Amino acid sequence: MIGDIYRIKFILPGKGDAEGELIRIKGPHLTELINRNLPITSRGLKREGMFVIPTQVLYAIEKPKETGKKGEIAYDSKAKAIIVLLSDQRFDSKMAVIGAITKNLKIIEKLQTSTGVRIENIE
Repeated sequence: MIGDIYRIKFILPGKGDAEGELIRIKGPHLTELINRNLPITSRGLKREGMFVIPTQVLYAIEKPKETGKKGEIAYDSKAKAIIVLLSDQRFDSKMAVIGAITKNLKIIEKLQTSTGVRIENIE
């Protein structure tokens, strides 16, 4: 359905969990593709107000934006990465904002550099 929300969890081993949601209406094909590829295990890197999680998901940007707000989840097609915004951002290149962190953003904000991360469905 067009109004679907996919509830996801970011598991940071030894540090805790954060919850979020992918909102289908913000990028219908992209959110479906990411949801079908879950769970995703990668190594996230914290830099410049963002937590960047490289993936193997490759898809074009739907509904591109030049800015994002703290706590939003974005997708960068050039980097093939899911990005959690840790501050309000103006993007160098357009990205798709596809969701938001709904619980425990502070766990990700407290990270110093890089860490393992697993993204999976809650349901």
